[in-house]
Amino acid sequence: MKNSRLAVIKDKRFGDHKTPESHPESPERISAINDLVRRFESEFDYLEPREATEEELASTHSPGYIEDLHKMAEVAKNTDSLIGIDPDTVMSPKSYTTAKLAVGAALEGVDCLAKQTHDSCFVAVRPPGHHALADRAMGFCLFNNVAIAANQAKAKGFKRIFILDWDVHHGNGTQALFYDDPTVFFASLHQHPFWPPGSGYRDEFGDRDGEGFNLNIPLPEGTGDVGYLKCLDEIVGPICLDYKPDMIIVSAGYDAHKDDFIAGQNLSTVGFAMMSQRVADWRDTLDTRVLCLLEGGYNTHALADSVMATMRVLNASGPEELGQVHASYMVPATISGGAAATNDSQPDKVSELIERIKEEQGRFHGQLKL
Repeated sequence: MKNSRLAVIKDKRFGDHKTPESHPESPERISAINDLVRRFESEFDYLEPREATEEELASTHSPGYIEDLHKMAEVAKNTDSLIGIDPDTVMSPKSYTTAKLAVGAALEGVDCLAKQTHDSCFVAVRPPGHHALADRAMGFCLFNNVAIAANQAKAKGFKRIFILDWDVHHGNGTQALFYDDPTVFFASLHQHPFWPPGSGYRDEFGDRDGEGFNLNIPLPEGTGDVGYLKCLDEIVGPICLDYKPDMIIVSAGYDAHKDDFIAGQNLSTVGFAMMSQRVADWRDTLDTRVLCLLEGGYNTHALADSVMATMRVLNASGPEELGQVHASYMVPATISGGAAATNDSQPDKVSELIERIKEEQGRFHGQLKL
């Protein structure tokens, strides 16, 4: 162990979940991240993943659904083929074990934070998870890695968990799983209208005991670094600091990057470094723990660059090192070709949206009215 602040969990086996040729959620995503991490290998501590047990999966997913995925993987293995669950989501011969490994990696991250050996952990896994429902796969996702990690964290004594989902798509699965649960606060910044349809609206506040513990910030296409950071500074940050979570879990999708072909949010690698800085600041202010789980991000260069920016920010030991990290991204060409910060192309729309959300969420969070 190098006594870094950040533990990293990665494994080439996350490439064993195969998808059709030209599918955006490809094994090359993990390869690109792993290749770049090797260039900074001396900076981080590393933990080994394990497969989650069926009992751990059942903390969040129905037993029948777990069994159905297992059977589909067996059919794929016996026929050496890919099986489509829906137009976006497939099972390959090793998908079931790879998905269990992804969940187990997340749980190893929870364990290391519970032991307080590190104050942050980045888990670079696939398949992603935030669209998966209790009994349904969707949107490239099989098991909801974030939700299972949150449930297992609660079982280990973490009492309040704040989930920040900055993937370009709304984390509908995670929201649904905790919609009536006040011990898990779910906050999502996402392009809207976009996929999935019918979710991610401002008026989805939570239900019953969970009312007031769900926050959606549906951003217009073209929102850049400035708009995202303003949302974090004026809405998400004040709520998180008031909620005082024992653990912050980030659904760390990087498909809002300006070089990603799947959406149009215009974020830069610098923007992701700055968003990660906000999370690090909340962590240090609250003396809490941070778990980042990889979600989307389909331009492999932009993905690897942005993941590394998050890792380096969370690992920085003090202001001097942190300044060096940020300075390394504030140039036209970053480590693998990223670009400097982009302006917000929708400043008026974003400012108007922020004021509306403050008014609507103010009945639950009085500090937003100040």
